[in-house]
Amino acid sequence: MQFFSRRVYADAAAATPLSHTASKELKRLLYIYGNPGGLHREAILAKNELEGARERVAGVLGAHADEIVFTSGGTEANTLALSGALGAIVSSSWRAQVITSSIEHPSVLEPLRAIANEEKIILHELAVDEEGIVSLDLLRETITDDTVLISIQLINSEIGTIQNIREIMKLVRHVRKDRVERKNIMPLITHTDASQAPLWIKLGVEQLGVDLMTLDGQKISAPKGVGALFVRRGINLLPQVLGGGQERGLRSGTENVPLIGSFAAALAEAQKNAEHNTKMISPIRDFLLSEIKKNIPHAQINGAEGKARVANNCNVSIPGLVGDMATLALDASGIAASTRSACSTEDEAPSYVVRGLGKSAEVARGAIRLTLLPSATMSDARHIAHKLTKVVNRYANVLQ
Repeated sequence: MQFFSRRVYADAAAATPLSHTASKELKRLLYIYGNPGGLHREAILAKNELEGARERVAGVLGAHADEIVFTSGGTEANTLALSGALGAIVSSSWRAQVITSSIEHPSVLEPLRAIANEEKIILHELAVDEEGIVSLDLLRETITDDTVLISIQLINSEIGTIQNIREIMKLVRHVRKDRVERKNIMPLITHTDASQAPLWIKLGVEQLGVDLMTLDGQKISAPKGVGALFVRRGINLLPQVLGGGQERGLRSGTENVPLIGSFAAALAEAQKNAEHNTKMISPIRDFLLSEIKKNIPHAQINGAEGKARVANNCNVSIPGLVGDMATLALDASGIAASTRSACSTEDEAPSYVVRGLGKSAEVARGAIRLTLLPSATMSDARHIAHKLTKVVNRYANVLQ
C-alpha cells in the first residue's frame, strides 16, 4: 500500500473527527458507570450527568430540557419523529397526507414510504428546482385539510442546499390559523432533519419554528452512535423502542451517559463557532469550486450557489468520470471524498438527489461530494483541486 505524507479529509458530511472538547468530556464520563435509572449514589451521579447534558443541549437550542430526547443517532431520531408522530395521529378510518421533498435523506424517505406502502398515508414527495430548493408555491398548493405532517431537511447532505425553513414555517402558521378559523381540528406537525447544520448554522428552535428537529453526533465532531430529537411541548409521539420507559417513555434503553455528555459538549462548541466557521470556510469553498472550474472547464456544479449552499459543500460532476471510481482514485492520491450520503453507498444507481435537480443519469453517476472540515485551509482546497484534476486527466477518457 502506498502512503502519502499529506492527506486531506473532505468527507465531513459523512462523519467528523472527534473534537478536543468532545474527547475530553467523553474521557471524563467514561468513569461514570452507574445506571441513571437507579437510586444509589453511583446511579444518581450518572443521572445528574445525563440531565446536565440535556439541559445543556436545550440551552444551546433555546428549548426546554423536557423537549430533548436522546437517541442513537440521526436515523433513529428521524424514525422516532416521523413514525412516532404519524403513529400518534393517523387513524385507520382515513388517509392522512404527508409532505416531504424528493431529495430527503434515506432515513426520512424510507420510513415514510414504508408507511405509505401500508396504505396508512398518502405521501407527496415534492420535486425541487435545479438548485435543490423546495418551492413555497408548490408546497402551498400541495397542503390540504388532510395534511398532518411536513418534513423538509434544513441542509441536504449531498448537494449542501439550505432550505428556507423559516419561510416554510410562516406558510404553516397561516395554514394552522385558517384551520382554527374554520374549526378544522386536524394537526399539522413540522419536522426538519438538521443533522448537517450545527457546525454552520444557528439552530434556535423558536427562530426556526419547527415542532421536531433531528441532530446527529457524528456530523458535529461528537462520537458516533448518539443523537437527539427536539420535540416541542404538546407534540405527541408513539414510542418506537419499547422497554423500560427511558427518555420520557419515547426511547427505552439505558442512556449512554458518556456519549450523550460528549454530544452535548460538541453541540455547544459547534453552535458557538457556527457563524465563524461559515465566515472562514465559505471563501475556501468558493476558491475550491473556482479552481475546479478553471482546471476542468467541463465540470458541472450540482446544487445552489452562494448563501443558499452550506459553507463547506462542493458537489461536482465531470462528464466521462464515474464518481465511485474517482473517489477511489482520489483516496489513493491522499484525498478523502465521497459520491453521496454514506447511508447510500451500497446503492449503485446514480444519485437520486442529483437526478432530482433535473440532471441526467450520466451527470448523477459522475457526482463527487467534497465537504470540508471547519479547519480546512486554502492550501487544502488547492491540493484537492490539483489531485482531482490529475484524476480527471488520467481516468476520464478511460472510464467513458
